[in-house]
Amino acid sequence: MGFWSNFWKNLKALGETEPENDRRLTLKVQEWADYRSYNPLDIVVSKLTVLSMDEATIDLESDSTLTESLQSLCDEVEKKRYEICSLMLGEGGCFATLATGENGQPYHRIMRQSDVSAYTISADKITEIAIVIDRKKVKYREYCLVRRHLLDDQGTLWVEYYTTDKNGNKDYLAEWEHYENEGVKFLNANHIGVAYFKSPQSSRGLEQFFGVPLNFGCEEIEEQIRKDREALAGEMQKAQMKLFVDKSITRIEHTDKGDRYGLPEDVFVIQKKAGVDGGLIDEFAPTTRFEDYKNKLNQSYMDYEDQIGLNRGFLTEAEHTAGATATEIRTANIKTISTMKKIQSAMHDGIKDLLEADSMFLGISTDLWSLKVDWYNPFEDEATQWQNLLESYDKGAAEIEDLILFRFPNLSPEEIAEKVIRINENKKADTASALDKIFMGG
Repeated sequence: MGFWSNFWKNLKALGETEPENDRRLTLKVQEWADYRSYNPLDIVVSKLTVLSMDEATIDLESDSTLTESLQSLCDEVEKKRYEICSLMLGEGGCFATLATGENGQPYHRIMRQSDVSAYTISADKITEIAIVIDRKKVKYREYCLVRRHLLDDQGTLWVEYYTTDKNGNKDYLAEWEHYENEGVKFLNANHIGVAYFKSPQSSRGLEQFFGVPLNFGCEEIEEQIRKDREALAGEMQKAQMKLFVDKSITRIEHTDKGDRYGLPEDVFVIQKKAGVDGGLIDEFAPTTRFEDYKNKLNQSYMDYEDQIGLNRGFLTEAEHTAGATATEIRTANIKTISTMKKIQSAMHDGIKDLLEADSMFLGISTDLWSLKVDWYNPFEDEATQWQNLLESYDKGAAEIEDLILFRFPNLSPEEIAEKVIRINENKKADTASALDKIFMGG
């Protein structure tokens, strides 16, 4: 099937919906965007995104003034890192490309993986792709704005726009007319112009190119969690206290539907029998198997964490590490740390790919800049991280600017440069005293 045949088929499928109960009947994994019911995937994605992206710094290292516009786009990526990471983990991947706002300023448009209508892959690289970049409803009609990128064998990138209806048929919308006249080409691009952020979760060989969400393969576990939650809620409903009151202390209410006792729910009227002990009001609180049901649910939560590749603390209670050494804390969270590193590596690759695409569109050589991303590890205390950074500095793997930035993360590049000068002046004494001045804020 050709590229455009796939495009029209997939675009039409975007507007189709499944029956309401189809997800449960076929045991599909829960979608990250599902907000109508309890969503364990969303909880895990939110926590993992914070752990992986918190305090991360994304910077462009360059001595050229030609890269200033690229630096602004790099700063924007840093601000959008949470959004990108969440989409990547929750849906299996996302796309990003350069776009122009109403004010004429460039920015990054982030698109869901499901917004890709068709693509062609050659040597593990995308050479042709069509993406729905906008949708609009006008009265009772729905329109899609499609952006197509084609990278030919000579390295030339062709970018074209099309307007279609919701079924994928070419259409016309006046406010998008200018897009269709903006078809352009970029010589010697050697880049498709679109970056892909791919989830690091393994597809177990079932998906060759696209990534899969974190809950890939969790169909049965998610269904078991749903059943366990319903069972626990049902048990708690049964455990509600019931009151039984003597008929003699009740009041009759006359309604259109007949006479009834004016009592709230779960309060029942009884006629006490002669010789039976009891007051005018009796309580009944049935015993429950709450702990059994809770333990069963907790076990399903643990299975979910294990399936994704996480230690305890996402859906379950975290293991207590009070008083533990740094090594013990690391050991207790080794699976989570490993998953975090995979996420950070995937984000690094996607960010680099995106900035290379930006460079192509802006006409900036990639030789003029390099990407520097510093990730924060929440499972290491600050003293340990500082010691590791000092060791890297001693081995030549880190620079004095890295040490200063760690101790004073809010300093501007100019202030860091001034501090480097002062430190170098003190190196006449010895390196240790110069580093001491970093601690002292000198």
